[in-house]
This record gives sequence, structure tokens and C-alpha cells, in this order.
Amino acid sequence: MKDKTELGMRIRTARKAAHLSQTELAEILGKTMRTIQKYESGEIEPSIAIINEIAKALNVSPTDIIGYQKQEIRLDTLSDVMYVINELNKKAGLHFDIDVKRPPQHEEWTCSLRFDGNNKAAELNQDLCLFLERYAEELTDHDNTPVDKAHFDHWFETELAYYAGIKLMNKTDDTGK
Repeated sequence: MKDKTELGMRIRTARKAAHLSQTELAEILGKTMRTIQKYESGEIEPSIAIINEIAKALNVSPTDIIGYQKQEIRLDTLSDVMYVINELNKKAGLHFDIDVKRPPQHEEWTCSLRFDGNNKAAELNQDLCLFLERYAEELTDHDNTPVDKAHFDHWFETELAYYAGIKLMNKTDDTGK
């Protein structure tokens, strides 16, 4: 209940910062004023789709509405990237295979991390695969068309907001397997 109340307070704060009344926000969203009151009081929790609509109407990021604070991850060296890969390996619900192809057996030298979206033992792989699929599409759209950075940033913020509630747990054994 505390989280819904905090979510409601963030909606109210953003609405007031946008100089909108509850009635005006309700009209923009096609909702009733009472529904907006319920969102703001924490009586009902809006879906992620509604949070995205509210954020758009109030000209804020969905992550601002849900209160997700992005961690600043510093990747200044190659060892920092290697550390992140090792940390991923320690998380329950995720599993990746490392695919290495190297001459002379293969024409090119490539390495990749492969997350199997059908791996039932790694239940978060499916979400990660869906995200990576959309991420690849967004990068392609961003690279091949004059889509502005703001569109990509909004898409990415929306994705972060959607997945912010999924907590990662450490694997139980010492091997990370």
C-alpha cells in the first residue's frame, strides 16, 4: 500500500508541476476525475500503460512517475564491462551461454552471449530476449531514419519503467551456475 501511495504522490506532484487540475488530466486521459483522485490517493494502482499515458500528458518520464532511479554505471575500462558480465552470471532467473567462434575452425572470430528465451529454468531470459529484440529494432530505426534521440530515449525510459519492478536475486551456490 505504501508503494501505491508514493506512486500517487508522484502523479500528483507531476500534475501540479504541469499546472493541470485533476479534471484537466482526466480529460486528456479520457478518464473520470474520480479515477485520477484514486490514482493520486493510492486507492487504485494504474497499469504501466496508464503510467505511460500520464507521463506523456505531464511531459515527464515514466520512470519519474514510478520513482525508478537509474543507477549510474560507470564503464570506463574493459575490465568494467567484464565485471558486469560476471555479475549477470551471478543472478538467478538469468542464464546465458557464451558462443565463441574462432579461426581456423571458423572464418571470423566472434563471441556472443546467448540468452535462450525458451529456457524454463531461467524465467527472466524471456523478458530479456523480448527487450533485446525491441532494442535491436529501435537501434535499427534510430540508425537508419532521422528518428530523433528524444524518441529513442522515451522508448528506453518506458522500457525501464516497465521492468523496474522485477527484482534480481543472487544464485544460491558459489559457482554462479
